[in-house]
Amino acid sequence: MSDYDWYFVAGMFTGIGLTFGVIYLYIRKLFIKVMSEIDSQIDQVKSKFMPVIIEKINDKLFCYTEKDKQFICQGSNMAEIKQAFEIRFPDKTAFLAGGEEELVKELRNQLKELNETGNKG
Repeated sequence: MSDYDWYFVAGMFTGIGLTFGVIYLYIRKLFIKVMSEIDSQIDQVKSKFMPVIIEKINDKLFCYTEKDKQFICQGSNMAEIKQAFEIRFPDKTAFLAGGEEELVKELRNQLKELNETGNKG
C-alpha cells in the first residue's frame, strides 16, 4: 500500500468517527430536550394533585395535608369532604395518601361509589 492509500483509509475512519460523533451529539441533545419536556409535564401533573390524610374523630372526618398536617376541611362522609375540598381548592385533586387502614378502605369505597353515581348522572 502506498502512502496515499493510508491517507485515504485514515480519512475514511476520521469521517466515519466524526459522523458518529455528530449523530451522537444530536441524539443526546434530542434526548435531553424530550426528558426536559417530560419533566415539565410531570411537574404540571404533580401540581394538580394534593396528597391528604383523613382521620375519623367522633363520627366526623377531618382532612389534613400529608406534607405538613394542616387542616383542610371536615365532613361526616366522603361526599362532604370532596365538596368542601373542591370549594377550597378548585384547581386541585385530592388523593388519600394514608391513614388508618380500615378507614382508608372505607373511604375509598365511598369515593368509588361517588364516582360511579357521578358518571351515571
